[in-house]
Amino acid sequence: MYIDYSKLWKLLIDKNMTKTELMEETGLSSRIIAKLSKNKTVTTETLVKICTCLNCDISDIMECKEEKSLSIYNYYHKFGTTIEYNENYNVVKFEYEGQNYTVYAIKDPITKSTIIHCGEDGTIYKEELFPFGGIMRPSSVKTALIKPIKQKDETVIVLFSGKPNFFGIDEGVFISSKNKNKKATSIYVMTETAFKLFEI
Repeated sequence: MYIDYSKLWKLLIDKNMTKTELMEETGLSSRIIAKLSKNKTVTTETLVKICTCLNCDISDIMECKEEKSLSIYNYYHKFGTTIEYNENYNVVKFEYEGQNYTVYAIKDPITKSTIIHCGEDGTIYKEELFPFGGIMRPSSVKTALIKPIKQKDETVIVLFSGKPNFFGIDEGVFISSKNKNKKATSIYVMTETAFKLFEI
């Protein structure tokens, strides 16, 4: 079971109140609001302040839910443990429905002028497109982003924020979130938007 604060955010909307106004009226810090946004544990004192401010009962701002009701995307955000930080990506691990996952969350956002190439050597490359004479043409240099490492009995997801021009998903060992033909490698390359809809 976990605590979900979705009711709190709906109540704020109903009362035409922003998170900033809630902070001002309760004296709560932005750090506490961030914890609530991520359904993290907060003190009873914090909950009492919110209930007093909103003139409501505790059941009006929170509820207990089963972990199995979470999508894999939400489970990743709630229960994923970051085991590595670097300038290019974060590595997050979690277990979902008996399967081990490692997510390489790429930090640099991608745009429609970006092509993601998944190479035969296991490396993921980024290629930027630049306008030239009214059309887009690719630069001549690819930038290597990451070569994900997959352990036995593990699913690996390389996650991008933003929306690229397209993925070079058929160039190597990688598969996209839309591909229903599972390959033995179980390495997926996708955007954050696609991850929200991802099912395995």
